[in-house]
Amino acid sequence: VEGTEVRSLGGGARVTSERRGDGVTVVRFENPPVNALSGRLLALIAAEVQKAVSADDVRGVVICANDADGFFSSGADINEFGGFSQNSAEHPSREFLFYEMEKHRKPVVSAVNGICFGGALELALCCSARVATPAATFSLPELKIGLIPGYGGTQRLPRLVGLENGLRMMLHSQVVPQTKAEEMGLVDAVASPEHLIDRASQVVLDIDSGRMPKIVTSAYSDRLPSMNEAHAIAQKFAKDVMRLSQGGKIPQFQACLDTTLYGVAHGSTEGLLKERSVFVDLLQSPTGKSLIHAFLAQRATTKTGVPIDGKNAGECPRKAAVIGGGLMGAGIATAMIRAGIEVIIKEINPGAAEAAAKRVMKNLKSSSPPALLRVTTDFAGFSNVDVVIEAALEDVKLKQELFKTLESETNDSCILATNTSTINIDLIAAKIPKAHQQGRVIGAHFFSPAHKMPLLEIVRTTSTSNATINSVMKLAKKIKKTPILVGNCAGFCVNRMYFPQGQVADLMSTKLGINPYIIDRALETFGLPMGPFRLADLVGLDIVAAIGIIYGMAYADRSRTSSVANEMLKLNWKGQKSGQGYYTYDKDVRGPGKPDPERISEMFPSALAKDSPVSDDDIVDMILLPCVNEACRLLHEGVALKPGDVDIGSMMGMAFPSHRGGLLFWAMNERGGAGHVMKRLEHFYHMTDCFPLFKPSFALVRTAMANMPIGVNPTPHREFGSPDDVVVVAGYRTGMGRSLRGGFKDTPVDDMLAPLIQKCLETTGVEPDAVGDLVVGTVLGRGDSAVVQSRVASFLGGLPEHVPCKVVNRLCSSGLQSIADGVAGIKNGYYDIVLAGGAESMSLNPFVNDELQPNPKAVGNTASCYVTMGQTSENVTAKFGLSREQQDRLAVVSHARASVAQLSGKQKDEIVPIATSVKLKDSSGKEIKKEIVVDRDEGVRVGVSMQGLSKLKPVFKKNGSTTAGNSSQISDGAALVLLMKRSEAKRRGLTPMGTFKAFAVAGVDPAIMGIGPVAAIPKVLDKAGLTTEEIDLWEINEAFGSQADYSIETLGLNRDIVNVNGGAIAIGHPLGTTGARLTVSALNELKRRRGRFAVVSMCIGSGMGAAAVYEINMDEKNGKL
Repeated sequence: VEGTEVRSLGGGARVTSERRGDGVTVVRFENPPVNALSGRLLALIAAEVQKAVSADDVRGVVICANDADGFFSSGADINEFGGFSQNSAEHPSREFLFYEMEKHRKPVVSAVNGICFGGALELALCCSARVATPAATFSLPELKIGLIPGYGGTQRLPRLVGLENGLRMMLHSQVVPQTKAEEMGLVDAVASPEHLIDRASQVVLDIDSGRMPKIVTSAYSDRLPSMNEAHAIAQKFAKDVMRLSQGGKIPQFQACLDTTLYGVAHGSTEGLLKERSVFVDLLQSPTGKSLIHAFLAQRATTKTGVPIDGKNAGECPRKAAVIGGGLMGAGIATAMIRAGIEVIIKEINPGAAEAAAKRVMKNLKSSSPPALLRVTTDFAGFSNVDVVIEAALEDVKLKQELFKTLESETNDSCILATNTSTINIDLIAAKIPKAHQQGRVIGAHFFSPAHKMPLLEIVRTTSTSNATINSVMKLAKKIKKTPILVGNCAGFCVNRMYFPQGQVADLMSTKLGINPYIIDRALETFGLPMGPFRLADLVGLDIVAAIGIIYGMAYADRSRTSSVANEMLKLNWKGQKSGQGYYTYDKDVRGPGKPDPERISEMFPSALAKDSPVSDDDIVDMILLPCVNEACRLLHEGVALKPGDVDIGSMMGMAFPSHRGGLLFWAMNERGGAGHVMKRLEHFYHMTDCFPLFKPSFALVRTAMANMPIGVNPTPHREFGSPDDVVVVAGYRTGMGRSLRGGFKDTPVDDMLAPLIQKCLETTGVEPDAVGDLVVGTVLGRGDSAVVQSRVASFLGGLPEHVPCKVVNRLCSSGLQSIADGVAGIKNGYYDIVLAGGAESMSLNPFVNDELQPNPKAVGNTASCYVTMGQTSENVTAKFGLSREQQDRLAVVSHARASVAQLSGKQKDEIVPIATSVKLKDSSGKEIKKEIVVDRDEGVRVGVSMQGLSKLKPVFKKNGSTTAGNSSQISDGAALVLLMKRSEAKRRGLTPMGTFKAFAVAGVDPAIMGIGPVAAIPKVLDKAGLTTEEIDLWEINEAFGSQADYSIETLGLNRDIVNVNGGAIAIGHPLGTTGARLTVSALNELKRRRGRFAVVSMCIGSGMGAAAVYEINMDEKNGKL
């Protein structure tokens, strides 16, 4: 080398020019990680090549790449395609490289090592010759993204390798290895990587000296056929084009064929102009935009934001075990074996083990077991594996027992993964808290068949470590899967997103009278491989029913079960596997099944309908827009990271047509965006008598209001607060204990309150003697007892004797009223700092007050003040026509959301563990004390279902509908917040949790006291100057399912943001505590959601309601968080 020049673009991109002693200049480019040919990089390459060929002492040029990562180049930078124009004068560097360079008298030779795809191959085709290493591969894959080659590929490739070879490479995006490329005439010489530049330089010299011909590829016609032969060759590909284009729906395949033939007929000059015009048209077409979006979204799935440095990096597993060798387990094992990973399959008995081995062999098309596979019936060797993937039956208890065994049989660094498709992973891991807290538990959800389907959902819990996530991401890459990182919930991302389609399809056929076969046909015409009924047959109606139960428990507010499907199962119509389902299947003939309207017409009278009352477009929208709606929820909840991940999940997991760009891209670009989708859903909602899956989600509504793209969640703008605002700077609560049988049943309120006082002071650094008052809401304790207990709590909590206390009793709003009183005291200047909240022991104080005697003058609504709370619930149901189902459904939702929050540990930071004791009786009947710690809400139950609740009898009225299951639990617990002005918080370096913005109390008819929030909430919103649409979070106390459901529905609240972590039916309702408990939970959740406003509200016995508005403001930076 006589001289070297380096021109850098930053970010590792650069071009190096080296002058060799033999008169050859080597232009080497680099743009990590895949050497994409960006416009700026091409400009530098062009400049260096032009400079070299213009020099008198240079005989020719070699173009090569820094191929350290196995790439000559992946091709043009797809992110820049939007700026591509038909006017070549706008891109002089591209004009030189792709249209002028090949005609220069001095030879330019490409030296290719590794992947040479797309625009990179087109650059190589513009060279006088190509030299490659054995590792080189070539492809023009542009048709995969809706385009055709745009830098001359359609014209030059057929001239070099022949029309048939060229069309095959382009239409099928065929990857050609070096040996085949040399045979076809694409490669002129071969060299080892270490001799590649020398060999390419020699080819330059050979061409320059005339020992080799200098080929101008665009003018080369030796391998082109006559037009008659060309048309005959094109006819060979006609079926391929029709299949690949889905019957002509996707234009790039026919466009490629036509453009290539145009060049054969009219010459390369005209052909290149034609190619450029067609390329730009396709680039701007819906298909081109969709497929480019899909390509970029797929490439972005690995951008998770999870730290990858140091201990977070993780390692790709080298040895793996799979539990279960059924179709799924064997498929997972196959994918890993193909990637060179050692695999152990664990089965339950020798027969199952033998069957598992045969499945893997069949998948691998092998006549003998692969060397990397061992199938066993025990756990021998599990101590040495890096990851275990459980692929057993979808049974929670079975999986829990398996994970307990795995924890003991594997090493402490082994990743424990489950392939469950629906079950909450925190629930599976509940029996192995050590491994779970170590961050070793994760979901690895493959799609069937696992060795073929490209998608892998990687499901993280709040405990999963970054190293575990990154290890499984690396495993996905190793086994050639596209990973999407998702959060933990029933169904995760893909299955949850699509659960509405089957339920809506059932509604459409049973309630709207639309023929199920017409529904399937409309979806298949749209581009799905099968409609919802055909898909149900493929999956199996028994499986669909089982999954429906899970969704019915997890999303009871909007999930509905199909009675028709259950009737079909009674007849053993399970779908394809039983020969009969919605379709009829011939067991001897593989095929999609035949419509059988007569057979199913008894259950589906609509199956005999010849026409549909709605259009095909309406059918498509009714099936798919609820899925879009659910996807918006997934993004809002953080289950899905970004809209592109959702689109990839829809395409790779549920076969949404890729030429439409994925579910959300389609909704945005073909269905008018968030506003139009919302209006369509509202139309269907009213058309179907308020079917809940059509109710627009909070996330979709907010996106539409902000006029933002679907899937982008607008964050409300926070404003600076006033120095005089009263703010919450700390808030904590106990777990809510079950009265009479829970952890606090023998604990007085002072022992619940004192630790909260200590925690508030410790975390803020506020001096105990700076507290001006302790205000405690409580209901059942006798007035003097309650004051004494509060005073005792203040001393036990570390407050000095000069700090007073008082007790507040406004029944169920007492905890909130105490906070409001504390705020008022600060604003009135009575004190600067207040501890306020509530505490209640419903175990140690009688719930029923036998001493209260009705006033003999009380009649009408006055007499209603004495009505029991349960009876008021029955009054609400009777007056407003609430059904038992509505009440039970709200209860199921309450438990489901509380279960998710508790299993994930989401609220653990707001709960202060309390050490206490309970009185028990031993086996002999002797009373003993047991020391315990209460650190969770004890009333939360996992797996509460509509079916289970329906078995409970009414409690307050013989033929009533209020039961123990749809009423709040009587509970013990406490909650406390620390209040001060914002100016005081700033002086102390404290960041407020939130501002107490407004408070209101309203009266209602005592006979229906449960509707109190309906009166209080509008009142408090008016005081705050807000509307319901501006609220980000609602905490409505669930005294009873009846009153809570009525209040939510009457006020028009979006249920997505009401009691998001469960309500009192699941968590409990210690009367004096509830208002403070709701406050603490609301402020913590509002912060997690990056919201601005939250409303806390409850009904109050004797006919009242209370409500408060909290706001998170944008505060000035200070020294303490």
